[in-house]
Amino acid sequence: MKQDVLYRAKGARTEKIPSKETLNHRQLIEWVSGTDVFMDTHQAYLRAYEALGLDLILRVPLKNENASFPTPSGRCRRHPRKPYSFAALGVYDTAFRHTYACKTVEDVWELDVDSLKYEDLIVPVPHSCDAEDIRLRQAALGDIGLYYPMLYTTLFMWAVEVLGWEIFMLSAMSQPQRFHDQFLLPCVQKSKAIVNEMARASDSPFVFVHDDLANHAGPVFRPSWYDEFIFPHYPEIWGQAKDLGKKIIFVADGNMTSFIPKLRDVGVDGMLYENPATPLEVILENFGSRGGLFIGGIETAKLTFGTPGEVRKMVFDVAAKCADFTGFVMSSPGGLHDGIPMENLDAYFDARSQVGATPKDWRKRFRSYRKE
Repeated sequence: MKQDVLYRAKGARTEKIPSKETLNHRQLIEWVSGTDVFMDTHQAYLRAYEALGLDLILRVPLKNENASFPTPSGRCRRHPRKPYSFAALGVYDTAFRHTYACKTVEDVWELDVDSLKYEDLIVPVPHSCDAEDIRLRQAALGDIGLYYPMLYTTLFMWAVEVLGWEIFMLSAMSQPQRFHDQFLLPCVQKSKAIVNEMARASDSPFVFVHDDLANHAGPVFRPSWYDEFIFPHYPEIWGQAKDLGKKIIFVADGNMTSFIPKLRDVGVDGMLYENPATPLEVILENFGSRGGLFIGGIETAKLTFGTPGEVRKMVFDVAAKCADFTGFVMSSPGGLHDGIPMENLDAYFDARSQVGATPKDWRKRFRSYRKE
């Protein structure tokens, strides 16, 4: 429930362990909601969230917003207007960009960065950061959970999404100061405005910001590059949100171990991190003992490829390691998408119910839905 997250945000202990999952597994959603997810997306998702006891929620379909039938497995389809293609992932497709704004490094210096709009990007965050949209989804979710909007392109990811990795790295490494002045500085102002709007519109005590600064091995640039061109700008981007009393939750894939002290220094209050790329022990040391929020612990790969017994053991082990930390939110950061075996998901939520992250009567809840 929403209140569990809010109490935990204040450092209070609750009987239930808060949890967060990105639900995109059609069979799971329909199984627990008793609702055809394509006929009534809104009701299917709200029932699934309530039955499974998910508290921190990113996707809230509205009543007039049914999911499209997904792209068939093994096929891609192109967006009719934007430079993106779609592939099957679950109820909702995954999107990837196939054409970027610049073909050469020289094109970067001619790019009108001021004209770039966040709304033109198709990113994994399902909803707009617009204030009216945030308020609509908060109201639609009600007390079932705490809705959180998230900015996907905080700073580093503007370059990834607009330029692609190759042109981004070539231009940023060959002429770093020029790239900073030409591309990154305008993006600071874009993100600052978006974060301010999110902070004012959301009733959440948190503001979620995303930047994949690393890959599975660690930083993709030398550490001094981040120290000079990325970290000094973060306090400006979320400064007004902090002044409003919001806590900054940083979201990132990859091995973020070397960056976590820097993130704490620039005002980050918690992490939604990828397991096991960033070890749980590192997160506990830096956020657990200091009262920060940390979201994760569950390995999506193990959910997908492990046995039901291995899944149960993982849940019990993570719950035991995090038992003393009020800021712990159980989550599989990779999301619950089609392809995860149902027997593993059954084992997962059954184990969660035993450690207090899912209601003990979760099976009765979804059975009551199915009888309606």
